[in-house]
Amino acid sequence: MKGNDYRLLDQKLCALASSIEANLLLYVNPQNLDQQRHKFFEEFANGNEYAPVFSYVARNPLYSYFSISPTFEIYKRELNALRQNLYGETLDLIFDKKIVDLFDRMELIRSAGTENFSNNSEKYYGKPTLKLISLAREILSKEIAPEEKNVSFPQAEKMVSDYLKKSRLKYKVVPRESSASLCSVNVRTKEIFLSPTAFFAESEIRRLIVHEIRGHIFRYENGLLQPYKLFARGLSKETLCTEEGIAVMLEEKEGLNVDVQLREYAGRVLAVHYASRKNFYETFLEVAKFFPKEAAFTLTARAKRGTFSQGEPGAFTKDILYLKGKVVVKKFLKKNNIEDLYFGRYSVYDVPLVKDVSGLVKPKYLPPSIKK
Repeated sequence: MKGNDYRLLDQKLCALASSIEANLLLYVNPQNLDQQRHKFFEEFANGNEYAPVFSYVARNPLYSYFSISPTFEIYKRELNALRQNLYGETLDLIFDKKIVDLFDRMELIRSAGTENFSNNSEKYYGKPTLKLISLAREILSKEIAPEEKNVSFPQAEKMVSDYLKKSRLKYKVVPRESSASLCSVNVRTKEIFLSPTAFFAESEIRRLIVHEIRGHIFRYENGLLQPYKLFARGLSKETLCTEEGIAVMLEEKEGLNVDVQLREYAGRVLAVHYASRKNFYETFLEVAKFFPKEAAFTLTARAKRGTFSQGEPGAFTKDILYLKGKVVVKKFLKKNNIEDLYFGRYSVYDVPLVKDVSGLVKPKYLPPSIKK
């Protein structure tokens, strides 16, 4: 092992990751989305093309692209110093992947709102392939029955809280409005955020439990049990793609109706595809061929958020990961077991390295459908 103290290395890298890994969505989600939505449809009704002008949260100087942050340079030097001590052992390769991830993530965060953002987003998350676009179109060509949304926040909160209690997970459901999603999770603060004003379909809440808890939280909690806490943080930038793929595959495996959600994911892929080539208004018109106008606006805003100008081409490509992840994980499961993905948070491409790490703890949390 060339004398490396991997526990110490893990501590140092996790400490750096904790300081560096800011929530990217904090910098790319518009603060004035509702106001700009109203303005857009007001102009649209009058036959005018309108490019929304989004405002964002004040920038942390560490991630200001137009200023040199001494702290940013210190982090880069510290990461490079750690990298120089890595050789060719399995854990060296794992730590190196995480360091590369942190470098790329810092540049992506710094470029939010600048002309470099779209290119950096493609480098980090990838861009939709012709096969993925074709799959999205195929999904959108199918007619599906809408779900009846009659579950209020208190009812949804109870359903989720009951499952958390049953799983012995100390997470709490927190009411929070979000312009981008009715539900989100922060595993580090152990909070599940739900819109307090929205109504949900019962199947939607059951999917949420499978997707967020069995798909995401279970992997995070298993990662915390490992001797190296990096397994909870995520081993590589491909981790999120696998995370979303697992969640969608579990929904299918557990017999839930995923057609409504798959249609949403397909819409996100098409929105990103058009956003990278067209301005906001043109992207909206393309997406509106498949979705009601309000939904089309939301999908377009998700794909265009954080880009330099809504009057120009450019996309935040993260939204392709949901459908892409389904394809990637489905391919993996043809020759592998899904249990192999539950020792923590990592991608299907990291599995050979993970299997070679000695001393890992067997997963404590596994979805019922894959427990032996």
